[in-house]
Amino acid sequence: MDPTLIIFLLLMIGMMWFMTSRGKKRVAAERARLEETLVPGASVMTIGGFLGRIVDIDGDVITLESPSGVETIWMRTAIKEVKEPPFAAVETDESDERSDGEAVIVPDDASALTPDATDAPARDVRAPGVERDATQPGSDDDGREPGTTPRA
Repeated sequence: MDPTLIIFLLLMIGMMWFMTSRGKKRVAAERARLEETLVPGASVMTIGGFLGRIVDIDGDVITLESPSGVETIWMRTAIKEVKEPPFAAVETDESDERSDGEAVIVPDDASALTPDATDAPARDVRAPGVERDATQPGSDDDGREPGTTPRA
């Protein structure tokens, strides 16, 4: 074999070894910096994209609290980075207040927006003049099922 080929191969192998070991050292240093910042109260993001606040750390297990207050358990290696949630804090402005100074309360569901079923009788939502045969619920006047078309 040619000595220049051997030198070239050794040089390439040495360069590949140097580059991979340098990358491993960099990743280890980043992980060590992350470990220092993992303390209760810090906001973090997992590798799956879950954003939460650290509640408790017990060895390799970290308990995260979601913004809605639900606590979940994660492995320490699942934490990708310390990151604040991308949404802003809730602030009240003048448009959220009534003229008497009280804040407007918006319900979480639509049940509070409509009267209770006991307050008012049920309404018939069919078009005026349309009657339905009570013996066959869902059938039209000509006996066909809804949505079917007659054959020619």
